[in-house]
Amino acid sequence: MFDIGGGELLLILIAVLLLFGPRHLPELSRTLGKGWRQLQKAQEELRQQIRQLSAELAQESGPSEPSTRQLRHNGQ
Repeated sequence: MFDIGGGELLLILIAVLLLFGPRHLPELSRTLGKGWRQLQKAQEELRQQIRQLSAELAQESGPSEPSTRQLRHNGQ
């Protein structure tokens, strides 16, 4: 996803340790974990809403008109 190698990850962890100190790492980890879960939950809710809206639109619209490609294929 982010294409981060082991060396880069180690460098980031050292920077975080230097910035926040060892005492604040558990709290920081919990906060980041909660934020990540909220982001994933919001993402899943958005996907469900899109699926639901797509299904509703498919039901409301009748049979679709043929596409240009289909018309060309049938005409040849």
